[in-house]
Amino acid sequence: MDSRYRFIVGFLTVLNAILTLLLCGLVRDTRQDVNALRAVLATKQDLVNATVPRLTFFHEEKCTTCHTERKFAGEHNVRGQIERAVAHMGALPDAPFTPEETAKIHASLELFRCSQCHGTDRLRQLAIKSPAERMRIVREMIAKPGSRISPDEAGRILRAYEQMVGF
Repeated sequence: MDSRYRFIVGFLTVLNAILTLLLCGLVRDTRQDVNALRAVLATKQDLVNATVPRLTFFHEEKCTTCHTERKFAGEHNVRGQIERAVAHMGALPDAPFTPEETAKIHASLELFRCSQCHGTDRLRQLAIKSPAERMRIVREMIAKPGSRISPDEAGRILRAYEQMVGF
């Protein structure tokens, strides 16, 4: 009985040692995988690039063939003025707009005001923010001196951004 007991204890000790070595190997491999993973994690800029590959204003695509960039740098915050100008251009024989293009024109002109101070890369970074964070940022920009944007325009600016980005 004593030899059988010694055999079982010896066998279990060897089995425990083998299992411990296998477990240590698995832990080592997992640590190596985690360390390698840290090198390939996405940066915020990678997320921005994946979310919004390029933010193109409508006027950059279509309008600049006839109009200069300076034409768009003026005041465009008077709603009736924008709608009259877009309706006028849409009525011209060589510049008819589809309803989607008309909506994109309005969104472009809303966001173009933001691009006077911020580059398109900065505007693209809003894509990784939550809607509440975007609203907070827009309100902070409105509160800055010289913004020429009224507080009631915040919702319109965010809707324009969502339309331009494709959300």
